[in-house]
Amino acid sequence: MKNVFLAVSLRILLFVALAVMVFDFLRVEQLFIQMDRGLLDGFSVDISNWPGYMLLGILFFFIIANLLHFWRLRKQTNTDIRDFFTFEYDATDERAIDHTRKAVSYAFSGLLIYSFFVIGSFMFIPNYFLDHIWFPVFAVASIPISGLLIYAVSFTVLQRT
Repeated sequence: MKNVFLAVSLRILLFVALAVMVFDFLRVEQLFIQMDRGLLDGFSVDISNWPGYMLLGILFFFIIANLLHFWRLRKQTNTDIRDFFTFEYDATDERAIDHTRKAVSYAFSGLLIYSFFVIGSFMFIPNYFLDHIWFPVFAVASIPISGLLIYAVSFTVLQRT
């Protein structure tokens, strides 16, 4: 179960870091558009480097975790290649396979419902690119995060029952 929360939290942090990096880029584009329309006379830009370093650090940690998991599985003679692709569960355990299947089904259903409401919320901010640049960036980044959270919670609940 610890592996599920480790994998999900690392993937969520990847999405957050990527959204923050994209937000910095789009904020500069937004300021250029506002200056082109005459709303601003000039601006200064301060782009932070920490989201990129965070993204690379998490990606490096995720790769190291996958390599350690692969080497641990290679030592076992009854290992299945499916064990390497997702280190959340053990493919030799039938219960874990069934719980993963159900958790993915719940996550996909929740993802579809959540994305419907997030995309529908764009109707309420007609000029979202110029005035509220943060909303579409972080709303779109929250779609896979919601699916990952639903997966982690449902997998944990199914494992405990």
